[in-house]
Amino acid sequence: MKSRTAFVTWIAIITTLMLNPRLVADEIATHAGDAAWVYDPKLMQPFWLGDTVDGESVLFLKDPATGEAKAQLLFPVQDILNVTRAVDWRVPGGMTFEAGRDYLVKAGSREVTLPKDSRIPSFTPDQLRRPAGSQKHKLTHRDGNGEILFAAGAEYHEMQVCISYRHASEPWPSAPTFDENALPKTIQKLNSKETVSIVLLGDSISTGCNASGWANCSPHQPPYQDLLLEHLKQTYSPNITLTNLAVGGTSTPWGVTRIPDVVAVKPDLVILAFGMNDSSGRSSEEYKSNTLAMIKAVRETQPQAEFILIATMLGNRDWVTLKHERFPQYRTALQELTAPGIALADMTSIWTEMLNRKQDWDLTGNGVNHPNDFGHRVYAQVLTKLLVPPKAETAAAPLPAEPFAVRLWPDKAPNGDDTFEVSEAKITVHLPKKSGGSAIVICPGGGYGGLVTGAEGHGIANWLNTHGIAGIVLEYRLPAGRSFVPLLDAQRAIRIVRARATEWQINPAEVGIMGFSAGGHLASTAATHFDAGNPEAANPLDRPSSRPDFAVLVYPVVTMGEKTHGGSRTNLLGPNPSQELMDLFSNEKQVTEKSPPMFLAHAVDDTAVPSTNSKALFDALQAAKIPSKYLELPSGGHGLNGYQGPMWDAWQQQSLEWLVEQGLIRMIDAGK
Repeated sequence: MKSRTAFVTWIAIITTLMLNPRLVADEIATHAGDAAWVYDPKLMQPFWLGDTVDGESVLFLKDPATGEAKAQLLFPVQDILNVTRAVDWRVPGGMTFEAGRDYLVKAGSREVTLPKDSRIPSFTPDQLRRPAGSQKHKLTHRDGNGEILFAAGAEYHEMQVCISYRHASEPWPSAPTFDENALPKTIQKLNSKETVSIVLLGDSISTGCNASGWANCSPHQPPYQDLLLEHLKQTYSPNITLTNLAVGGTSTPWGVTRIPDVVAVKPDLVILAFGMNDSSGRSSEEYKSNTLAMIKAVRETQPQAEFILIATMLGNRDWVTLKHERFPQYRTALQELTAPGIALADMTSIWTEMLNRKQDWDLTGNGVNHPNDFGHRVYAQVLTKLLVPPKAETAAAPLPAEPFAVRLWPDKAPNGDDTFEVSEAKITVHLPKKSGGSAIVICPGGGYGGLVTGAEGHGIANWLNTHGIAGIVLEYRLPAGRSFVPLLDAQRAIRIVRARATEWQINPAEVGIMGFSAGGHLASTAATHFDAGNPEAANPLDRPSSRPDFAVLVYPVVTMGEKTHGGSRTNLLGPNPSQELMDLFSNEKQVTEKSPPMFLAHAVDDTAVPSTNSKALFDALQAAKIPSKYLELPSGGHGLNGYQGPMWDAWQQQSLEWLVEQGLIRMIDAGK
C-alpha cells in the first residue's frame, strides 16, 4: 500500500477535481507514475465468459440524505479478489483497499457498499453536474438541472474504482461468438501468418478517447484498437498492421468521403465504427445507406476486402442531444448488412445489458459518449471474439462433464402483475459428452406445490445425454396462486438456452420442452402461450422466441376444467379462479396453427390425472393439423409404475423415435 503522504495527495487531487476538472487531468498524469502498460492475453478474454471479472469499473455514488455510498457489479459476487483505484489497477505498489474496512459486499449480491470511514472515494449526484453554460460543450441533463460533468481527459477515470472478483455462472445475452465463415478471407490469412492490413474508420471513440493511455495517466492502458492489434500480433504473427483513420466528431456522411484514404492502404479488413454522432438525428435508413455506400466504395477497388461493422456503445441516457432509440435501430440496420465477409461487432447489445445492471458513470470515460478503460477492453474483447477462435485444445475439449446451474433471474424476477421478487429459480444444465445439437427443457412435476427433480428431472436429463441431447432441468417458482409465475420461468429458460446455444453446442432451432404431471401442464402452457421475441428489446434475452420447437408431455395435467388435478389447479390458479382464468390455462383450448408438434403419453388407469387430459389436447392438435402423437399406455398409473418397467421404457423409446422421424431432433449414441 502507498504511504499516507501519497494517499493525502490523492485526496487533494479528488478535491481539486470538484473545482477544476481540467487541472486535475494534468495532475493525474504527474502523480500516476511512469509504469508502462504490460500486455496480458487474459485481459482479452471476454468478461462474460468464465467465473472471474478482472478490473470492472465502478463509481461510488453517495446518497446526500443518508450518506450511504454504493455501486453495482455486473454479476453476483462469490469472492472479491482485489479493489483498487482505477489509476492503481495493475500498477505495482498501487493502493489496495481492504474488505470490511473500506468496502462491504454480501456473497451472492451485486451491490458493494462503503462503511462510514472507508478510504474509497464517493461522490454525490451534484458533484457529477455543472451549472448550465459553464462547460466548453453543452451537456444539458435530461431533467433540466444543469449539465453533466464533462471529462476532457481522465477526470472520471480518477474517480472510478476497479474491482476484480469471482462469481457464479450467469447467462450473458447475445454474446458474440467466433464464426470462421463470417470473415473467411481474413481468418485464412491470419491462420497462414500472411500480411494482414486492417483499416479503422470511425469517430472519437476510435481515436482512443478516454483510455488512460490516451489521457497519459496510469495505468496507461491503450485504447481498444491498440489492444486488439497487440493481441492479434501475439496470437498470429507480427505481420499485421492497423491504420487508424478515425477522427473525432465525425459520422457516416464524413466516412463516405474518406474512402479514398481507406483504399489507399489496400486493406484486407475494414472496421467501420460510427453511430454515436449519427444518433443526434440521423435516421436508421440513412445510417444504413451510408454504411452500405462505404462498403461498396471500398470493394470497387478492393473487391476482396472484408468488413467488421461496429454497433456502437450507448451514450449517456441523461444527455438530451442523443436520440437513444436510434442505437438499437442502428444495430438492426448493420445486422441486415451482414453476409459472408461482413460481420457485426454488437457493442450496442453488450452495453445495453451492462447498463441494465450498472450506471453510466461506472462505465463512462467523459460523462456522455466515450468508454473508460474497462469499456475499451470490452470493445477489444468483442472484436477479439470475431477474429480469434478458441484455442485448438479448447475447441476440441468435451463439454463440461458435470451439470452446472444458471439462475434465471440474476436480478428480480417478474410475477406477471407488474410486481417483482428476488428468485432462486434456475436451470441445471446437463450437457452430453457428444452433442447432436438438440436440447430439451425439462419441467418436473409436483402438483405446483413441489418439484420432483429426481426421476422427473435430473434422471431424465441423464437419459437424454446418452442420446446426445442436452437436458436442461428447470426448477421453476411455485405459484401459490400467482398463475403466470411458472410460465414466465419456462419462457425464460427457453430464451436462455437459445442465447447460449453456441456455447453449449446446441442448435437454437432444436430446443424443445418436456413435462411430467403438473410439469406437463407447464410444458403444454409454454407450448401454447409464447411469443416471437422482440428484436428491438433493450434486454437481448427478450429478443429470442419463447416458442419451444416441440413438446413431450408425460401423464400431463392439461385442463383446468372438470377433469383436472385439483391440487394443481388450486396451487396454480388459487382457490376460486374465474372461468376466464380456467379457460386460459386449459391448454386444450389454446391450440392454434402456430402450436409446435407434440408427443403425449398417458396410462389409461391413471386415477390422479385422468388420461382424458392428454386425449383432449391430442384431439385439439389433430383438429389444427399440428403434427402430434398420443401413446395410450394400457397400465402404469400416475408415474408409470414408479418410473420403471415396460410402460416407462415405451414412452422414452417411442418419443425419441417420433421426434427423429419428424426431423425435430438429432439423436446420436453419446455414451453413458
